[in-house]
Amino acid sequence: MRSTVKILILLFCVNFSLHAQVPSPQTPSAANGPMTWLKTGESTYTLRDANGTVLSNVKELNRLKTDTLSYLDKSSRTIYLLPDCVDAAQGASGKLTVLERNIGKDFYITNPKSFVTYIDDKSYLGDFVNVNGSYVYYLEEFDKTFYHKDIRAYTGWGARNIVTLDYAPENTYWYRNAEKQSYGVIVKGQSIDYDIASTEKDGNDLIVKLNGTPTYRLPGYYTMASFVFNPVELYTASSGTSTASTGCIRGDCNNGWGKWQYEGGYYDGFWKNGMRHGYGLYRWDGVGKYIGNWENDSMNGYGAYIADNNDNVVGEYRNGKLNGRGYTVVGKDWSQGWYTNGELTDSYSYIRNDSDTGCTTGDCQNKYGYFKWDNGDHFVGFFKNGKIYMGSYTFANGDKYSGMFNDQQQYHGTGRFFFNEGGYYGGEWKNGKYHGKGYYHDKDLVQSIGEWSEGVLVKKL
Repeated sequence: MRSTVKILILLFCVNFSLHAQVPSPQTPSAANGPMTWLKTGESTYTLRDANGTVLSNVKELNRLKTDTLSYLDKSSRTIYLLPDCVDAAQGASGKLTVLERNIGKDFYITNPKSFVTYIDDKSYLGDFVNVNGSYVYYLEEFDKTFYHKDIRAYTGWGARNIVTLDYAPENTYWYRNAEKQSYGVIVKGQSIDYDIASTEKDGNDLIVKLNGTPTYRLPGYYTMASFVFNPVELYTASSGTSTASTGCIRGDCNNGWGKWQYEGGYYDGFWKNGMRHGYGLYRWDGVGKYIGNWENDSMNGYGAYIADNNDNVVGEYRNGKLNGRGYTVVGKDWSQGWYTNGELTDSYSYIRNDSDTGCTTGDCQNKYGYFKWDNGDHFVGFFKNGKIYMGSYTFANGDKYSGMFNDQQQYHGTGRFFFNEGGYYGGEWKNGKYHGKGYYHDKDLVQSIGEWSEGVLVKKL
């Protein structure tokens, strides 16, 4: 059901900054020799890794107008280059070089002479606009627009994952160039005709008119960062007001990621069989928001309700209420412990200990405490058998994670990760890596949404 979520129990809450650091990618194991290629026929090659093992699950990528070929190892998701192999004689060999590791199934590969776009490992041609060295790229086959970040920044070969831009009416996006005090509107990979365009300021928004008719609103234009691509808002010619409606206004609200507009609020997140399911955000206008896990239209699992007055309710939810470990903040009053149907049934004390490091406050064995490491990292939250169980881990560099942990004290289950430079991931984790359904955006607010495996986006939603 898509009825508005009841907020009876959501009158308590916590103003908490939730963050953490994703572990660094594993470094490759030591190799015995160089990676190599061998030309076995007129246009066939054998690729071997540093141990001499043949790479069998490889795909030749489109040739980019040079004597160097590129191959994708679909098992390790690594792109290799075979320098100067095209004109080499049969039987010739050379060193294999790594162009990019951990590449997803939606990516581009480029060199100074050409480039190719791949969606689900298949190449496609579309319409695009070069904006500040990045491509805004429309593919008619999918009726979607993709973002090729920094594709023209490479002086040689390059490859990078691409992302699907958020749904926009008629695949129409806008951006701002703050330095030049200019704007851009892109429709299906093509710029609008600026000869017929004019603009008008409306508060913090910019109205774009075509042939004198108000056509697009660019919301928040005058405070938007440069080269962030946002969906336009359409206007009706008669009223000059933006179109608005209830229902699914963006994306897939059945089995994917979508935004559903309600009377008095909205939900933006994952759906399953037409119900809110997985990571998502529900916003009640003028009241607050819940960010966390959902099951069958109900708040279930780890989540945080954050009220507009900075009251909060954070912890383990079941059937829309705290059930399990959690804490609430109402004004200046904190409560933490075990909750049953939204009621605190076992209160955990939080008293300062005689220590500047280690467990400085509370109980860091099986209740609620604050633990500080010598390097400046610290954790506040719930412990189980002396190990981190649920809460916020803050790194000395400013990264933070808030959510669930496993017995090895890795991010596991539902959690939210804030990078200090502005990136963000919210969703499912497994053994310290993005795994399952999740939402990510980088510091430029470029989004990657879908199903992840071992830290790699494998299915865009």
